[in-house]
Amino acid sequence: MLTKASKCPTRILQEVSNVVAAHKDFLEEHLTSCKNPTEVANALAASESWLILGSGPALAVLKLHVFGQSAAVSQICANADSIPALVSGLREVGTMGVTKLTVRVPADEAQPWVDSGFQRTFTYVQFSRAPVVSNMMPLLPLKNPTEKDLPLLSQLMYAAYAKTDESLPDVRSAEASLRDTMLGAGGSYLPDASFASGAALNLVSACFIATQEPGEAEIVRLFTHPLYRARGLATTEIAAAMNRLSASGVKSLSAWNREDNEVVRRLLTKMGFEKGKAVVELSANI
Repeated sequence: MLTKASKCPTRILQEVSNVVAAHKDFLEEHLTSCKNPTEVANALAASESWLILGSGPALAVLKLHVFGQSAAVSQICANADSIPALVSGLREVGTMGVTKLTVRVPADEAQPWVDSGFQRTFTYVQFSRAPVVSNMMPLLPLKNPTEKDLPLLSQLMYAAYAKTDESLPDVRSAEASLRDTMLGAGGSYLPDASFASGAALNLVSACFIATQEPGEAEIVRLFTHPLYRARGLATTEIAAAMNRLSASGVKSLSAWNREDNEVVRRLLTKMGFEKGKAVVELSANI
């Protein structure tokens, strides 16, 4: 059973708080102000975004995003020996019309998920840095992407990813993915810090920014038309995003990059982003 942490009985909340408090890396990354199970329980109870899976016993604390027939677990903390029961419980999302579930976990925690029926898809590496203000001049006009731009942006995204991303078989899939991004699939979309390059009827590059935690932002989409690559458009968009984020008090900007994407890795490294942890993405049909 999936239940909002804010609505869980005290006993269940305490059980899962003991699990979280024992995972120091998770605690330091996602509940930085908490030092013990009591503080974790209070933080979870005060949140509307954390979910608790299980009631006897509590199996995990997680964040779940459901968009159409797909669902993604963005953050999760559980004991390895509870993963078979956890996977079974997560299949509850099938009652919401979900047919595909993805989850990202640290590389050393992936095997129990594989043993429970999930398949490895990609390994992602996180890059991050503090936003800084720059005076970089745009090579093409910049605009903040809106829903009205989705038809153009979806064609652009499909052209950028068609040969490398099997999850985008057509323009309609790209438009659905971008719409989900704007609706919050990767965190709360930040339209004022997101940018697209090009003329009004010919957008050729785009950078979408979202946030999941106060003071932290993430590059959730970054793509450029193949004919316009290596011209500094993505660099300019990220620089413009950092200007906006810095002015709004954001302290950290991160990006998850597929391990085999050398182009983006070089771009981020050149812009001062530092390589961090790696996670494995796994998926299962529900």
